[in-house]
Amino acid sequence: MDSFLVATRILHYAASAVLEGVFVFWILIAWPAFRRADAAQGLRSRLDRRLFTLAWWCLIVAFVTGGAWLFILGSQMSGMPLSAVLPAGVLVIVLTQTHFGTAWLIRLALVAILAGCLVVQRFTRNQVPAVIGALAAAAFVASLAWAGHGAAAEDVPFDAIHLPADILHLLATGAWLGALVPLGMLLAEARREGSADAVTAAQAATLRFSTLGLTCVGTLLVTGVVNTWFLAGTVAALVGTLYGQLLLVKVALFVVMIAVASRNRRRFIPRLTDVAGKTADRLLAVFQLRRNVLTEAGIGVLVLGIVGVIGILPPGLHTEPNWPLPFRLDFGEIAPRIQTVLWVVVFALAVCITVVAITAWRRHHRLTTASVAALIVFVAIGCVAAWPGIVRAYPTTYYASTQPYSAPSVARGAPLYAANCTPCHGADGRGDGPLAKSLPTRPADLTESHLFAHKAGDIFWWVSNGSDNHVMPGFAAKLTSDQRWDLINFVFARAAGIIADQATSHISTAAAPPLPDFAYEQSGAQNTLSQTSKTGPVLIVLYAARVPLARLEQLAGSGQRLSGAGLHIIAVRLDSSAGKAPFEVDVSDDVRAMLDLFRTSTDGGETELMLDRNGSVRARWTASKNGGLADTATLLSDTVLVARIPVAAANHAGHAH
Repeated sequence: MDSFLVATRILHYAASAVLEGVFVFWILIAWPAFRRADAAQGLRSRLDRRLFTLAWWCLIVAFVTGGAWLFILGSQMSGMPLSAVLPAGVLVIVLTQTHFGTAWLIRLALVAILAGCLVVQRFTRNQVPAVIGALAAAAFVASLAWAGHGAAAEDVPFDAIHLPADILHLLATGAWLGALVPLGMLLAEARREGSADAVTAAQAATLRFSTLGLTCVGTLLVTGVVNTWFLAGTVAALVGTLYGQLLLVKVALFVVMIAVASRNRRRFIPRLTDVAGKTADRLLAVFQLRRNVLTEAGIGVLVLGIVGVIGILPPGLHTEPNWPLPFRLDFGEIAPRIQTVLWVVVFALAVCITVVAITAWRRHHRLTTASVAALIVFVAIGCVAAWPGIVRAYPTTYYASTQPYSAPSVARGAPLYAANCTPCHGADGRGDGPLAKSLPTRPADLTESHLFAHKAGDIFWWVSNGSDNHVMPGFAAKLTSDQRWDLINFVFARAAGIIADQATSHISTAAAPPLPDFAYEQSGAQNTLSQTSKTGPVLIVLYAARVPLARLEQLAGSGQRLSGAGLHIIAVRLDSSAGKAPFEVDVSDDVRAMLDLFRTSTDGGETELMLDRNGSVRARWTASKNGGLADTATLLSDTVLVARIPVAAANHAGHAH
């Protein structure tokens, strides 16, 4: 089924692109070019006949393959065989209840308009139908955006520009790739006729196409960058997923097409425009141009083939990337001053590459040589500066957890840790389990702050396949992928609780331990910590055995001032359900168990945590510490400071499904 769908998509994309290209070629290339070569009307008539035939075939192929695409999608959505899609009424559901179906209904209407334009234009030779046809063909191609990933943009930064960029990308592809075929036809007819007027018409058309090509290439570059950022916006996703790898191949083919077009522009078009030259030489240039145009078109077919394949793959950012290299660059390991040097080197490299391209284009060989030498020097400087940031990497380094860092996952991970990790790492995770002394290497202390310096994907690799020193075994055969992520979330939560125990009332912007997300109910309304913290800092009040009623009433007395400063207060009783004290919320047993990791038995019965808008612990007070709990003035001032800590930028990467 997938092979059939890929073949259908490729044919549909190709037919749609050429259909747009034919109309664009008529309006922007051929007719203006023939106005400058009135004597070549015979050539124009022959070309028009061939373009009419090409347009009709493209329209028929697009109509048939579009219908096949609809049937295949209906089969995939319903799980029925293709033969049962129509009798079961699945097509009606797809057409009337999905964005894809709406787009296909519009496209069906556009097919009718395009057919009408071709009929009217064929018999009247009026250019108005061609203009209407060009607009309809452009809309026909642009509507393909609703069949791709652009129409399914998620809640990520700047997602509003994804769909427009996708539409422009499709339009530029159709105008450039699609018009290559008509241009090849024109050059073939011109060479066959062999007259000076035919060469003049070919020259005018080629020059106009060159301008069109430059515009389309610029559009494809910009929109291609935008689409790549949304769908495979990380190096890991580009090199570690099939989607990203095919995208890189597509980019490479695009570069080859530009190189071929550049050769045409630099070498053959000047020969064609040399009016003082011999007609035979100019006809040879026509032949060479046609050969390269067909080469470009052939590469374009390969590009469309890749588009047909990657359209049915999940985008790179939605897939777990398998990192292919044994190392990676970690900027966190590079000193800030050296990082500045690196950015300067990156800028210098960009300048050098630009200068090399320009000087090579203009054949200034000495400048090119000097630029290449400078490029090598800056690469060497960059390698030396980046060397401290080269760290060990694993195939799963850039995996994103399939289990959210939340109380339920932590609760599921706790017994998994107890059953599989306690003998070596100890019940408290400090590397002092019963078997620790018998091992050649002491097990890692899983409560130290450097735990958070590791990528979750690295830890996932160690849990799955064992450590590099071969002391720790792998658990891939024993635990499922989700169970390993639950176990990791438990280890993170426990380490965060221990690190938070060392927090003070001093507010800083340094890295802080994150509190897992959890759900709670207050006054009959459901909410989560992550939703609450979006609008301001949160004060978590934890207690057991005895409700600190006086403290909660004190907070309630200052509630208006604290709320005005943006502070939310959530009070959680850890040993039973919520009562009727101010700010008390009701939570599940899993949440109580998780929150218990963030208090100690020596806290005097109460622990208070102030969280920033990222859910990280910025301040901690206990009833037993000197100075005790924070007064209202302290809470107000700390709330202001914590509120200034920026929210981590929304990451559009790594949301694996």
